[in-house]
Amino acid sequence: MYSLKDKVVIVTGASSGIGKAAAYQFAALGARVVLVARRADVLAEVKNDLSQYGDSILTVPADVTKEQDLQNLYRTVLETFGEIDVLVNNAGISVGGEFQEHDADELRKMVEVNVYAPMRLAQLVLPSMLERKQGHIVNVSSVAGLVMSPGQTAYASTRSAVIAFSHALRREVSGNGVRVSLILPGWTRTPMLDKMDLDEMRAVKVLTPFTTLDDPSVPARAIVDSVLHNRRQVLLGGSQIWVADFMGRMSPIRITDWFYNFILDKAKLVKVMKDLG
Repeated sequence: MYSLKDKVVIVTGASSGIGKAAAYQFAALGARVVLVARRADVLAEVKNDLSQYGDSILTVPADVTKEQDLQNLYRTVLETFGEIDVLVNNAGISVGGEFQEHDADELRKMVEVNVYAPMRLAQLVLPSMLERKQGHIVNVSSVAGLVMSPGQTAYASTRSAVIAFSHALRREVSGNGVRVSLILPGWTRTPMLDKMDLDEMRAVKVLTPFTTLDDPSVPARAIVDSVLHNRRQVLLGGSQIWVADFMGRMSPIRITDWFYNFILDKAKLVKVMKDLG
């Protein structure tokens, strides 16, 4: 089992939700945590809360879609701690509803945050990790990238891209001391779900007794465990998600299409997903 004592861990999207919960868990295990998000005031509050675990907490306000901010993040961490042991690419945004209703700026922003930012950050930290022959990159995607539901066309596409990126990168750096993990949370009580109607989600069967609605601490624990135990992939969300993933991988595409067209009410499902984000 890997020890996190004094390891330098960067967590993007650390101001709330899964990222914030992961920062707490890393800090509790003795890691030196770098909190990254856009709002400096919120990061300061999180840092203050984490002071109970020591004073090795660094805040770096950054917009992960801006190259200057990413470069500044990388330099600041190296200047402060001298190394980077773990990168958690957690920052993400979502937009749901009918694909044709998304405007160009929404699509571009989601691709930049969900796909470009984790790829670029990994690209920045990899050379030093490879030189030291140690390091761990954890990419947080979503089960949406596996089940590819109507009403999540754009969001699911960005999440599928992160899945492909994670597996390909892991295979590329294998044997060089750098590890790559992929975390696939299901429905989680984060700001992404704030405006969604849980009763309507149950009515269209995206929330059932066979799916979970997790507290952010659950995927956060999966993130930490993936580093401690070098887990390649962790799939959350409950047995319904696991079955959907199996169907998607093992059955002809037309069977999954039939499921969405005739088992679920597609129009209602798209309507419910409009409040995602």
